[in-house]
Amino acid sequence: MTDALRAPPLLPTASSFGHNLRQTHRLIQRDLTNRIAVLGLNIGEWYALRALWETDGLTQTELASKAGVAGAAMVSSVRQLLVRGLVSRQRPADDGRKFIITLTKKGWELERPAIEAAIEANRLALTGIAADEIDLCLRVLRTAQQNLLAGAGAETPTRGTED
Repeated sequence: MTDALRAPPLLPTASSFGHNLRQTHRLIQRDLTNRIAVLGLNIGEWYALRALWETDGLTQTELASKAGVAGAAMVSSVRQLLVRGLVSRQRPADDGRKFIITLTKKGWELERPAIEAAIEANRLALTGIAADEIDLCLRVLRTAQQNLLAGAGAETPTRGTED
């Protein structure tokens, strides 16, 4: 069908909340990926560490949930973090099926430079936007999350899963 005969789109991407949110997330994540690469981290490791810096001592399942990452991807990230000495993994005495993931001293030492990288990625994304508009945007995003969770009958997401 030629463009002349085609009806206008029902929802142009420029007007789509979801599309714009996804595009913005991809761009921030790309910038963050470049910034944390100098620390020797990839984005999967970042998500795991970010969750552990907020709540250390999680099971691998809890860590995947808190980080908003699929279980299989988290297994790979935890393995990489173990090899690099950034986390340790131990079985609790009361449940031999689980592993508890905890940060090592080396893992804790990466917190400041990695969080600073995230702050810089966010600062770049928010350049030229007034503080009250940023606050409004965060309220809108949290409300949209709550609306979608309520619609799905899900629980409230944990903080800090995206940067």
